[in-house]
Amino acid sequence: MEGNNRDKSKDIDWSRFGLGAETAQRVRANTSGFVDLSNDYGAGGHQASGANELFAEEQGDVPWWKSNFFISQPVLFGTWDGVFTSCLINIFGVIVFLRSGWIVSEAGVMNAVLIVLATVFTALISVLSAVGICERCRIESGGVYFVIAHTLGSRFGGSLGLLYCFGQAVGCALNVLGFGESMAELIGLGSSAWAVQLIAIAAVLLLSVINVAGVKWVIKLQFMLLLILLLAGLDFAVGSFVHTDIEHGVEGWLSDNLEKNMWSNYTEGYSWFTVFGVFFPTITGILSGINMSGDLKAPSTNIPNGTLAAISTGTLLYLVFIIFLGATCVRADLLTDFMIAGKVSAISVLLLAGLYVSSMSSCLGAMYGTPRVLQSIALENVIPGIGILGTGRGPNKVPLYSMACVAVVTFAFILIGNINTLAPIVTMPYLLTYACIDYSYFALAQTFDIQHQREQRFYRSKVHQSYSIEADDNDLDRLFPERTRHKTLRGESSSNSPSSPEENSETTPISPKPHIHSKPKNWYSSLCNRWLSLFGALLKIFIMFLVNYAYAIACITVVFLVWLYIGTANPAVKPGLATDFRFLRWIKNLLLRCCGKRVTDYEQIVVTPVHPGLDVTSSQLNEDNEDFSNRRRYHQSATVHGHMVNIED
Repeated sequence: MEGNNRDKSKDIDWSRFGLGAETAQRVRANTSGFVDLSNDYGAGGHQASGANELFAEEQGDVPWWKSNFFISQPVLFGTWDGVFTSCLINIFGVIVFLRSGWIVSEAGVMNAVLIVLATVFTALISVLSAVGICERCRIESGGVYFVIAHTLGSRFGGSLGLLYCFGQAVGCALNVLGFGESMAELIGLGSSAWAVQLIAIAAVLLLSVINVAGVKWVIKLQFMLLLILLLAGLDFAVGSFVHTDIEHGVEGWLSDNLEKNMWSNYTEGYSWFTVFGVFFPTITGILSGINMSGDLKAPSTNIPNGTLAAISTGTLLYLVFIIFLGATCVRADLLTDFMIAGKVSAISVLLLAGLYVSSMSSCLGAMYGTPRVLQSIALENVIPGIGILGTGRGPNKVPLYSMACVAVVTFAFILIGNINTLAPIVTMPYLLTYACIDYSYFALAQTFDIQHQREQRFYRSKVHQSYSIEADDNDLDRLFPERTRHKTLRGESSSNSPSSPEENSETTPISPKPHIHSKPKNWYSSLCNRWLSLFGALLKIFIMFLVNYAYAIACITVVFLVWLYIGTANPAVKPGLATDFRFLRWIKNLLLRCCGKRVTDYEQIVVTPVHPGLDVTSSQLNEDNEDFSNRRRYHQSATVHGHMVNIED
């Protein structure tokens, strides 16, 4: 009878109760013994994770126009449609089309190639750091914010997340201004500032409507935009061989322009680092795939494969534009004519289409990912006062209020800036955010080593044999869930533990303890190195001050003030996985070792006084509770430190 009842429960039509297939599978699969308190949301209040919402209206009950366009359908994407496409259309942006020639004229071909490689290398370190974090812990919605908050804590995540959103909004303004410049010149308005700004504002409004329509339409549009971008790049490469325009400075490959343009010739006010600051924003969209983490089928595998493929393709396209322009064009025209790439191409209309698409696509990615980062911060109540930004609409929880907030910031910078002035402003938030991602992976790896060394005590059989401890005490298993995990790994089973999940409900912890996985053996895992990440974090901070020290100080100050505000207004935010690692303590121990002093992580042993005629036993104090570490020890106990303690004695 019991077996028949189980079979009937598996055949329940969950759709009758408003539950989709994914939700039903999650309900049936919840046999791990843990009590699921997360309902349809991820840990910490992230976006809905179920395939359908309860009592969602059926598509057949609404008009076709509303069903097809204005209700976003819950859909998950993979490596190529969700990550590769989003990353590539964001890193192959307007700066490549409009400023590649100017960069060559200022820095020369050699230094321009170095700027491209330095930009890609700087971003690649952060990509590998983010990939390492995705491999070693779970990834939910929230993108860059979730990566930092899950590792370093919500306090750091909230302060850096706001700065990242600001940089994305300003970057969106930069891209649509490039679109406005080219469109104004095309329709005969020249360099009229008001015409450029009006066209840019209209573009932002159009992209906002597309984002409201839903992620499915965003992905479909991105495929078409990416195809146009690739055709524009191919048209430029072919045109450099078959087309010349002497009047506009395009002399072709047979000229000696490559030799003339090889070395730098900076104008007043510009240097290698300022030119680097102008070019760097073109690579800032490389983490767009991570921002889509809530809409991916398998984020831990989709993000690494798609992101690394996109950055490889983007680097090749960067080098093609730099080298081909330097080899075919006169330096004076490269400096003054921002549309010279269109004169090199075989079909100038196709390259103009690529320019428009690059502007729109980069802004489209920013308008999609940035509001969702804001939404995640608001949903977790990290920063008091912005809770309304967490409001979502439809099964995919489209963040309408967050989109409006990002659009307002974008409009403001459209009205006050141009491409050359906005590029350094965009660079600073990204560099600081990427530096924190690098440090997050370093801290995560260091924390894993600390926890691994600490957890080795559970493997020491001599400790269990020497001390009289109730090894199968369910109370200890409830207080320290890692004991249960270690017993499972070692193949142990408690003789007093229940034999079924139902009988084990009384001693089961409410939720599993967050766990840092060891480094897997994927083809890219060896590239994720903690020391490279630490070097990348320090390098990005250094570059910030070289590009513009005033902007760098302003960004760091703003993040620090928001960090202080969160600590004061909301001190009970979630800690991160890397809380066991303390950077200053690590630096102190490292300096002591460099000075020749011995630094050892000692274990603490509580030794009780010996009284004649009274039998006492010693016990090992594994950890001190931080809440009580400052209180005095009572009960006639003393703390003895020793590096090697003979347990049998």
